[in-house]
Amino acid sequence: MKYKGLILDIDNTLYDYNIANNIARKSVLDFCENKFNIDRKSIIKAYDKARKKVHIELSETASSHNRLLYFQKMCEILDLNPLKFSFHIYNLYWDTFLNNMHTFDGIYQLLNMYKNNICLTTDLTADIQYRKIKKLKLNNYCSSIVTSEEAGREKPHPYMFMLSLQKLNLKANEVCVIGDNFKKDIFGARNLQIDAIWYNHDRKHEIFHDSGIKEINNFKEILKII
Repeated sequence: MKYKGLILDIDNTLYDYNIANNIARKSVLDFCENKFNIDRKSIIKAYDKARKKVHIELSETASSHNRLLYFQKMCEILDLNPLKFSFHIYNLYWDTFLNNMHTFDGIYQLLNMYKNNICLTTDLTADIQYRKIKKLKLNNYCSSIVTSEEAGREKPHPYMFMLSLQKLNLKANEVCVIGDNFKKDIFGARNLQIDAIWYNHDRKHEIFHDSGIKEINNFKEILKII
């Protein structure tokens, strides 16, 4: 193996986030439309407004991703009692999401290769990320995690990666970061001179001239690099 350990993103790196999110979002829209007899466009508009408001008010914090806050504010906008409905909607979303998570091909080969030498490094709140970890059985391969809720900062802040190195008990030149988000994962890693593999399965375009970055489109290609 080329590295002693990995710093690994979770969302949209280990599984297809967009598929799970779209199905979960639809379950929420269906519920609200049927339960409250509100037209779908109004629900979508209220949700988007609520999400934007939370992101602005809680920018750069793990709480800015908390969907319970999104749904609370969505209910407030729609003049629904949030204490009656927001938590139910929140659980409906995440239960549906977790049931529709599908890992990318090659994930478990990689996890097995670096078993117990992987730090999961992720934005979002710890509670939800632990539920994803259990669902995907990542705890059978990984024994450390850094969430933005724990760190008090979000990627690409260097503290997220420094804390990950500390938990792995490894140096920057001994690990590789793997993630799908160029700004958060790859840029964050390279700021500390950590090698990075950009899993660009969404075929996004970024211009870079850095030998420390490898771009791949299929997860199985990673096995050839590391």
